[in-house]
Amino acid sequence: MVDFYFSYRSPYSYFILPRVIDLKAQGIEINFKLVYPLAIRQPSFFKGKNFITYFSHKILDMRSVAKHQGMPFFIPKPDPIKQNIFTGKVNEHQPYIYDLCHLGQQGHNEGFGIELAYEISSMIFGTKKGWNEEQNLIKACKNLGLNYLALSKKAKLNEKELINQIEQNQYDQKEAGHHGVPGLVYKDQYYFGQDKFDEFKQALINDNLLKV
Repeated sequence: MVDFYFSYRSPYSYFILPRVIDLKAQGIEINFKLVYPLAIRQPSFFKGKNFITYFSHKILDMRSVAKHQGMPFFIPKPDPIKQNIFTGKVNEHQPYIYDLCHLGQQGHNEGFGIELAYEISSMIFGTKKGWNEEQNLIKACKNLGLNYLALSKKAKLNEKELINQIEQNQYDQKEAGHHGVPGLVYKDQYYFGQDKFDEFKQALINDNLLKV
C-alpha cells in the first residue's frame, strides 16, 4: 500500500499524477489522500513571500519540470487560492478551493480520486484559463463517466463528512512526518516532491512489486 498526498493547488502534484496513475495501472495499490493546500492549512507560511523573492523562482522551476515531463503548463487562471502575490497574504474569502477539494474527495469516495485529480489538474495547470467554468468541469467528469452536477450536489450534501476525511488525511500526513505535497509514503518512508519519484519507484522495484 502506498499513500499519495495530493493538493489541487500544487503544480508539482499535477506533474507527478501521470506517473502515479501508471503505477496504479501496474497493480500498485495507491491510497489517494487529498489535503487542503498549505495556504489554507498554514497561511502564515507565505507571510512576506512576494513575487520577486519567492513566486517568480517557483514559476521558473515549474516550467522546467513541465518541459522535462512533456506536460503543458500555464499559470492558473483563476488561481485555486486567492492570494496577493506581492505580499503573500492569503485572502479570507476563498471562492474556489473548498468546493474543488470537496468535489475531489467525493470523487475519491466514488472510486475516481486520482483520475479526477488528473482531469481537473490538467485543466487548472494545463490550459490557459477557465478551469472553474461549469462546462469545463462537466467535461472533465464526463471523461470518467461521472456526472458533474450530481457529484457536486453530493459534495454539498456530504460536506461535513468530506471535511472530516480531508482533515484526517492531514493528520495522517503529519503522523507520516511531513506536510508537503506531492508526498508518497511507502514502508514508513516519506518521499516528498515529484523529484523523489524515481527513488520511491526504485524502492518498489527492490521489493519486487515492479519490474525494471
